[in-house]
Amino acid sequence: MTAAFALEVREVGKNFGGLTALREVSFTVREGEVMGLIGPNGAGKSTLFEIISGNLPPSRGTISYFGTDCTAMPPHLRRRAGMCRTFQKVRLFESMTVEENIRVAASQCVAAQRSVPEEVDKILGQMRLEAQADRRPSELTLADRKRVEIGRAIAGTCRLLMLDESMSGLTHDEAQHLITEILALNRSFGITVIVVEHVLSVLAAMVQRLVVLHNATVIADGAPTQVANDPVVIEAYLGTKQKALR
Repeated sequence: MTAAFALEVREVGKNFGGLTALREVSFTVREGEVMGLIGPNGAGKSTLFEIISGNLPPSRGTISYFGTDCTAMPPHLRRRAGMCRTFQKVRLFESMTVEENIRVAASQCVAAQRSVPEEVDKILGQMRLEAQADRRPSELTLADRKRVEIGRAIAGTCRLLMLDESMSGLTHDEAQHLITEILALNRSFGITVIVVEHVLSVLAAMVQRLVVLHNATVIADGAPTQVANDPVVIEAYLGTKQKALR
């Protein structure tokens, strides 16, 4: 594997008893790329995220991260190496303020030469959360709660950011604002991004490439317009009479 790849997934499979959740899944993600991962419910997207982040071991296959085989590496060491993720359900400390939520993450991840207060201030600014710093999560909109979770994820070193349905439940305008902020992280800091979403039009606005999972395996890998007009994707994901993009 060359240094150009942030992530390499090779022939990854996962079985739960007699159920096959993933079958021979392979793809690469270039350093600095913004890639989308889509597929119908049950296609294996969340299982794949759990394997990449180290929360589940694969039944077979390998995961490489910036040239290092991390298949057996525990989640905390992947996080220390800059592999970060969010979850479908926002998980915040409800008794803490926004600033305290981010401070907890920063205190665990910031390198010794960088101060935690500076890191917290930086993240509050990056995610447009300065005005909400003293509020508790229950006082926030869903969009701001998701900003806090992303802010916690990127605290300290972040080289690969995996977003699990971060746009889910947001209005069109809220989603567009969050997309702008995610792309700014990519452009300004070179963070590689993998996005799991169900709405293809949302992904098409932010990703350079799409990987499509169906029936536990990859059925397409390419540019958004190419994938959206692939007959196999249309039939499997959208229905034979629909197209994702015009």
